[in-house]
Amino acid sequence: MRRGGFTMIELIFVIVILGILAAVALPKFIGVSEQAREGKLKAFVGTLNRTVGPTIWSKAIAKDGTGRIKNLGDDDKKLSLYVDIPQELENIKFSECDDNTKFKKIADVKKDIVPGGYAIYCRDGDSTHAPAFQLKKGEILIAGPAN
Repeated sequence: MRRGGFTMIELIFVIVILGILAAVALPKFIGVSEQAREGKLKAFVGTLNRTVGPTIWSKAIAKDGTGRIKNLGDDDKKLSLYVDIPQELENIKFSECDDNTKFKKIADVKKDIVPGGYAIYCRDGDSTHAPAFQLKKGEILIAGPAN
């Protein structure tokens, strides 16, 4: 007797196996996406610390010798002049970076894109140190200098 197709039980087994594979694989793919977005934010903070911060700091040193980016004009504080801003970030308030003794929040990460309460913090520069930036998840330091 020649068989022309699959039996009902074979189809049910295939559907069950595909369902199990999907249930196991889907959470892994979601985790990979969040890790990639966190990696993008870490890279952005790294760029701020290695490139943008020293560039803005040198402008502040040249302007008045203090190295304080809070003393720069608004045109020099536009972050988009120095780096592409990731879509994950909400309004960056560079004017909040006005304290050279402690880190202050300058940007929140959009919770609908990257859940977890990420934010970017800044400590203003002075005559001997460039400004520094941190990425935190809540109170946990993810990237950037510790102090």
